[in-house]
Amino acid sequence: MADVAYLIQDLLFSSKVRETAKPMGLTLQGARDVAGLVAAARAGARLVIVDLRLPVALEALGTLAGDPTLAGIATVGFIDHELGDVMEQARARGCAQVMTKGQFANGLPKLLAPLAPGA
Repeated sequence: MADVAYLIQDLLFSSKVRETAKPMGLTLQGARDVAGLVAAARAGARLVIVDLRLPVALEALGTLAGDPTLAGIATVGFIDHELGDVMEQARARGCAQVMTKGQFANGLPKLLAPLAPGA
């Protein structure tokens, strides 16, 4: 079971997630597709992170939100600030927190801190 499941193909951002989470004692599960993300969520992830630039991102969010057993998992999506329409579509598909790439990169420690053991 991983604390955090993520669907990120950008090496910069996946590395940022790993580098931030590991010192906090958090376990991670990366996914390559919607099925992998859903499987990681079902295995007990408490947070799901999705790169909204991916073609399958909105499908993944809709699948998570549409499954009553997964709907309570916190979701965070990030994308380029100029893609406001995708931000709105992500919110409509149940993404709890939608951020720009910069907000995500800067706010990642604060996002992950409540999940850390002993927090």
